[in-house]
Amino acid sequence: MPQFNRAGSAMPPVPSPARAFIMAICLLQGLLLYFFFSAPETPALIRFTHNIYGQTMALVLPVLISMSVTRLKDGRFWAGIIVLTLLLTGLAAWAKSNVFGVMTDSILVPFQLSLALLVFFILPWLQVQAFPPHARYRYINLAACYSQNILCMMLTLLLMLLAVGVVALWSALFRLIGIEYFHQLFYDTPLVGWLVYGLLLGISIVTCRTQPSLMNTTRNIIRFILKGLLPLVAFIALIFLFALPFTGLSALSQAWSAASLLTTMALGLLVLVNVVRETDSPVKPYPRVIRLMVDAAILLLPVYGVLALYATGLRVSQYGWTPSRIWAMQIIVVTLIASVCYSFSVIDKRSDWLPRITQFNKPLSLLVVLLVIACNSPLLDPYRISVNNQIARLDSGKTQAKDLSLNLLRFDTGRRGNEALEKLQQHPAFTSDPRLQATLKNSLAQTSRWGAYNVKDAEKAARNYRIEDAKKMILLAKGASQPDDAWWKSLPELENYRSTLRDCLSLQDACIVNTLDLNNDKQKEIFFCNTFDTPSINCRIFARQAGKWTLAGELYLYEEKDRDALIQALRNGEVRPVQRRWTDVQIDGKRRVIHYNRDNE
Repeated sequence: MPQFNRAGSAMPPVPSPARAFIMAICLLQGLLLYFFFSAPETPALIRFTHNIYGQTMALVLPVLISMSVTRLKDGRFWAGIIVLTLLLTGLAAWAKSNVFGVMTDSILVPFQLSLALLVFFILPWLQVQAFPPHARYRYINLAACYSQNILCMMLTLLLMLLAVGVVALWSALFRLIGIEYFHQLFYDTPLVGWLVYGLLLGISIVTCRTQPSLMNTTRNIIRFILKGLLPLVAFIALIFLFALPFTGLSALSQAWSAASLLTTMALGLLVLVNVVRETDSPVKPYPRVIRLMVDAAILLLPVYGVLALYATGLRVSQYGWTPSRIWAMQIIVVTLIASVCYSFSVIDKRSDWLPRITQFNKPLSLLVVLLVIACNSPLLDPYRISVNNQIARLDSGKTQAKDLSLNLLRFDTGRRGNEALEKLQQHPAFTSDPRLQATLKNSLAQTSRWGAYNVKDAEKAARNYRIEDAKKMILLAKGASQPDDAWWKSLPELENYRSTLRDCLSLQDACIVNTLDLNNDKQKEIFFCNTFDTPSINCRIFARQAGKWTLAGELYLYEEKDRDALIQALRNGEVRPVQRRWTDVQIDGKRRVIHYNRDNE
């Protein structure tokens, strides 16, 4: 039974050999994804499992083939697959050129998301190759393919959720009677999970491509629901624009996620309009009043794009380009162009509702494909643009050296950012400031944006520790007595956070030591603070216990505005013990700590 699109023309049938081929391809994808993402790392296979070319092909090609194949001997189809394979190889090669060390997520995750976007927009153009030549690129056929692909994705997610629930119930039931086999099989054996994924994906694709009545019914139900949602979203869009003149643009400039919210609203309205508008229906939806409200919202839709462009441009002018801002700008530009096109469709004089949308959507989808390719190539490489812009702002004085985001260059821009960090070691702004120079050196040594360092470097710092050097580098607060040599000697062992020891020994007076009686036992505890870290000042309290120094407590100070005053107070020894006004309690001979809901406690 053929599947019909919204115009009534038959979708190409999927013969039995093609269905079996689809199931085999999906299971093969499960095996490949296991090999590239979950297989045990061995010296013999690590070159292959971490191969970006293999990962790219395993993620994309099976989906393209299984969603598009109709006849196994279709030369036109396989020629298209070969062209797309060459394109994917080029994109993967450019992404690989920027991968640096172990910090690959900041490059590979955006790359894989862009691949998903590329597949979504390019897949219908591959699928329509199976249509008769005279109707191959008609909008109704492309729209039917987009609709089928979205339904397939939704069905796959639903099957995944159901499978997870059944598997969880299965393993939990047998654990009740002491059988751990199924829990280990489903949760500790990644191969099984990937094979189940491949099986469910194959079932979903075959179902969507061979069950037209089910798909058409599901599509009509979803369209019915979204048709009722469009007037509400249009009303929200209008009242927001009417309220905006009374609040001004200053509220947008101060908001953290203004551009993302504005773009989400515009994209949501664009998607709903596409769902509601029938490509072949002469009947106008909604009563006249509601339709006019929807038309007004579409007509004013470019305002959202302009506001999002303004909010993003404001952040760029303040802080410069970053990869995320470049990606956001691409999305906003496409949204703005689509909004302008749809607005022209509203003022069209023809009798149909929004008649020009079908003419605009095809070039808009190709525009998205071109932008995704450009952003994963030398044309609009977000990492190269971001690094060059940040360094240019530093050289021109727009960004002070102390405000330059070293974490951005280290962890978010790949090899290009790390090469820029290396060159900054000779930059006058850093060579003239010991603190900045030490910060830069530590940034280059970090293996995580949260402050983790290479284990070997940490061990080397502890191994090379000398008490005399530590006393010279660590500042003794005014009025404090010198800690005994036993504490100085045990500091590397006490300091579980090796980065603190590293900070203290890399910059003069970055760490401050004070002595206070914090428990009224007439014995001085040690109050040891590290002021090197930019986001916070962290302090640790060490006390004697059974004749040995141990860690007794910690304190983190995040007051960025008062940071300099806090550091000066620590240096001046302006630290005083303060007794708690509210006490803890003892129950059944054991002390119970009460966390009071009071700022002063």
